[in-house]
Amino acid sequence: MNQPTNRPLPKMAGVCGWPIHHSLSPILHSFWLRKMGIGGAYVPFAVRPDEAVYAFRSLKRTSISGVNVTFPLKQLAYRAADVATADAQKLGVSNCLYKRDGKLIAHNTDMEGFAAPLLKIMSPSQIATTPAIVYGTGGASRAIIGALLALGCPEIRLCGRTDIRAEAVVKDVGVPSLYAVPWTGRSEAMSGAGLIVNASAAGMKGNSKLDIDLSYADDNAVVYDLIYTPLETPLIKDARARALQTLGGLSMLIEQARPSFRLFYGQTPPAEFDPKELLIKELNT
Repeated sequence: MNQPTNRPLPKMAGVCGWPIHHSLSPILHSFWLRKMGIGGAYVPFAVRPDEAVYAFRSLKRTSISGVNVTFPLKQLAYRAADVATADAQKLGVSNCLYKRDGKLIAHNTDMEGFAAPLLKIMSPSQIATTPAIVYGTGGASRAIIGALLALGCPEIRLCGRTDIRAEAVVKDVGVPSLYAVPWTGRSEAMSGAGLIVNASAAGMKGNSKLDIDLSYADDNAVVYDLIYTPLETPLIKDARARALQTLGGLSMLIEQARPSFRLFYGQTPPAEFDPKELLIKELNT
């Protein structure tokens, strides 16, 4: 009788959110798995916010190597971890959980994902000499603030629908170049800003658009919308109508996924394996 062989389990990872049906991450990571010939899988997990901490901690009792974390679970993921990397500690939120030596590690790849596409259209000197305004006060906005501070942005204006939340983020980060803008002054506050960032869920498919008036934007401003469903958000449409330079969330999705993939599967996807065309096709179906 043949003895059973001890075959290694396929490496499994996934993405957690509430809701999660809109995520392109499974298509993106599965593309890299196929191209790189890695035996593994990447699947979506719908995780209720009130059960998220327990669910994340239970990863240590599974063969899942790690998960990406999206809205609205990033702060809960950070709380659930045993250890946090320096990038996660800077922000107090985590978009990536992985296991090492029996411990659950909180990490954040959003800063890297945000900065890489931006640096292709704005030079470091441009970023370091112009104010930016960020809309949204959740985990994504903290990552954007961290990236902008690292890039030397001299002034960051933060604005959210709830003024007290914006003020709390500013107090928590505690740097003089970051200050809160009241929601009532959300449009006027973009005047003079070289970079306008939507880090909120406004404009996502099924949600209302970000309620700002781009007529206040400078003619040379760059509009960066982190939303990628739909591919062309109402904010991107409005910006293009004003002939402003735009950057969508799809580029950030891809760039933040590369370091996550390395943590989950042990290899970095090479640049020639570009999933953008596949993701655009998926969004247009």
